[in-house]
Amino acid sequence: MNKIPNIVIIGGGTGSFVVASGLSDSPVHLSMLMTMVDEGGSNRIIRDEFGLLPTSGIRQAIVALSKNKTVLRKLFTYRYHQGGVSLNGMTFGNLFMAAMADIMGSQKKGIEETCRLLQVSGDIIPISYDNVRLMAEYKDGTKIVGEHNIDVLRRKAGLRIINLKTIPSAKLNPEAKKAILNADLIIIGPGDFYTNTIANLIVDGVVPVLKKTRGKILFIANLMDSLSETPGYSLSDFFVDLKKYMSLSLINYVLVNNNYDFPKPAIEAYEKESAAPIKDDLGVENINPRVKIIRTDLLSENIPEKVKGDNINRSMIRHDPDKLCAAILEFVK
Repeated sequence: MNKIPNIVIIGGGTGSFVVASGLSDSPVHLSMLMTMVDEGGSNRIIRDEFGLLPTSGIRQAIVALSKNKTVLRKLFTYRYHQGGVSLNGMTFGNLFMAAMADIMGSQKKGIEETCRLLQVSGDIIPISYDNVRLMAEYKDGTKIVGEHNIDVLRRKAGLRIINLKTIPSAKLNPEAKKAILNADLIIIGPGDFYTNTIANLIVDGVVPVLKKTRGKILFIANLMDSLSETPGYSLSDFFVDLKKYMSLSLINYVLVNNNYDFPKPAIEAYEKESAAPIKDDLGVENINPRVKIIRTDLLSENIPEKVKGDNINRSMIRHDPDKLCAAILEFVK
């Protein structure tokens, strides 16, 4: 009997949700290691008023891997768009998990019980349970604290981040360490490059464990640049920055979209935010001689609709879950 491949996704947000959604019905065991530093939207209330770590990334992961097809799954994604300031924009799923943490006596047990109720297939694991915030330092010496403040432009446009760290330092969750060590394939990206991808790599212990794992490492390239985190980046720029946080010799594969037939309405909306498709100037010389770069059509033709009550700008140009799934499964045959 062939062993079921263990695939670990390291990330957070929409990017990880899309990857996991595509793989959720595949013959693999998925572990999602999620960043816990979000501060925007309902996460601010979860942190400041409930004293818990942010749960939006966990909530999205639960929805991606849930086998529960009842109204409970739909309810978990419901976002309030009426009521007072503190309720408007809040998701039912975040409130549910806050209540569950109180009932179960800890956020860890609350997440586990929520996964049981939603019939999650796979493991959803916070990368760390330490209560920390991100701090980004920019080329002009400016320092910004807070994931939301970094992701939403709050300084001179076009400035590049030169360093990212957590305040205070965060320690790797032992369960996340075990998942990485037992992985056959580890996926990094896509997603907000600093506040999702790098935010996980700067947790103490993550990179040393990546060096020890027997699993191969796959980096999935983003589709669009970002004025707040990756202004004017070409694909090679991502690896210039990534090298500051982990050895590029660890990367075995890179997946790059080569379909540039982007939906025109979405491109026009991105242009208003000074964002554009990322130029592919990547070669093995930018990473390591042994890396395999795969270029294929990964683009989704769908533009997601704006959800009532959601006050945060979400990505409109996304990877296609099924195309990603087909490409990823090639690495674990």
